[in-house]
Amino acid sequence: MNPASIAPTTHSGDRRYFPVVATYVLLVLNVFIFLLMTLSGGSQNVYVLLNFGASYGPFFRAGEYWRLVMPMFLHIGWEHLLTNMFALWLLGSFLEPLYGYGRFALLYVLSGMGGSLLSMEASPHIAAGASGAIFGVAGAMLVTGLLHPETVPRRWKNIFGIGILLVIVLNLVFGHFVRHIDNWAHLGGLITGLILAWILPPTRLTVSNDARSRVQPILILPVAIVVVAAAATANHSLKTRQVTRLVESASKLEAAGKSAQARALLGQARNLEPHDVRVREVLGLLCLQNRDYEGAIREFAAALRVNPYATSDAVSLATAYQGKNDWPKARDVLEVSMRRDPRNPAALELLAEVCSRLKLYAEAIQRYDEALSIAPNFAVAQNNLAWLYATCEDARYRNPAQALAHATRAVQLTQSREPGAIDTLAAALAINGKLDLAIQAEARAAALDPHNPVYQQNLIRYRVLAGK
Repeated sequence: MNPASIAPTTHSGDRRYFPVVATYVLLVLNVFIFLLMTLSGGSQNVYVLLNFGASYGPFFRAGEYWRLVMPMFLHIGWEHLLTNMFALWLLGSFLEPLYGYGRFALLYVLSGMGGSLLSMEASPHIAAGASGAIFGVAGAMLVTGLLHPETVPRRWKNIFGIGILLVIVLNLVFGHFVRHIDNWAHLGGLITGLILAWILPPTRLTVSNDARSRVQPILILPVAIVVVAAAATANHSLKTRQVTRLVESASKLEAAGKSAQARALLGQARNLEPHDVRVREVLGLLCLQNRDYEGAIREFAAALRVNPYATSDAVSLATAYQGKNDWPKARDVLEVSMRRDPRNPAALELLAEVCSRLKLYAEAIQRYDEALSIAPNFAVAQNNLAWLYATCEDARYRNPAQALAHATRAVQLTQSREPGAIDTLAAALAINGKLDLAIQAEARAAALDPHNPVYQQNLIRYRVLAGK
């Protein structure tokens, strides 16, 4: 079907009413914001998306309510923008002449908000796009065709009602099977559009042609919603930039050994924007570096309350619990994180280490294997699994051949420059009865880190075992 041949035109008896003014304003607004995002660092940059108000459940629940509105004006890449703008132009050209620009704008904005709300409640991902609002328009076309068929021009009869239903179903099925499509936003927008069209009839039923050609007061509501959300987003973006400067200055002060001044700046940043998890993360890392495990637990727990999907913060929190030798707590934190992000190799490796400390050796081996299946070149996981196979106090889980294979790989990945990996290789060689090679490996580890007494002790032990 050629869209140009079916697009609505202004009738000669209604020349003063431009039928798709809201549709064109929305098109221009979407393109303008896309250009702003491109100039600010790119529409596919996660931080740019969040600063411009992309939907993200944890931040919305933390009080950033403008994320209900802004996602319908944001797009991730040119293809995403062009696809949605074509759909908006096509469907808006059919529906807006029936509803008038005021009611159409209200329906569009509220449908977009409905899509963002369901997306943020049901999906853990950052999302953006006008498709939720566009599904709302499609839903309104379905209701209009079924409840108010007399308002639909004869040449459009097969597009409204059941005609649009097939388009809706096909797009929902397509969205279900294609990754990176936010079908929750589609459903939320569709449901909102269906309800609004059921409540709010087309203006062709209730408003005369002359009235439709004048300013429609209902337009004030969607305009006010968008303006308030945009102002809140701009204010948030300004604060985010200020926080970024404070965090960068604090990092430089910390590198210069001025921890007290660094913490003072981070305190200012936290007061300026309490929901910015970067401040909590930097403070938590400072606490970890200074072995202030209670402080680290406090900061990373606060960061996770704002953004429970941040696996890196969960790993850091578990590390802080490790520092306190609170292994059960560390395991609890990591297991919760793994339910949200089951394929994060760093979290899997740390969970394996915690399980090993808790003497849950079978689970530890399983977790190490999972981490390495995702990231085969993860040197830490290779090394620690080798150590478990070589030194496990439960003989049932010792595996000399696997210990040597993983230890050798860890040394290769670290280019023989990491004394800890070479120490593990020495242990794997020793358990395989290759004591001369174990002595050579341990001597190499001791040479790389001559102040580590453990390597010296292990070197002596291997020499005694070899009778030297």
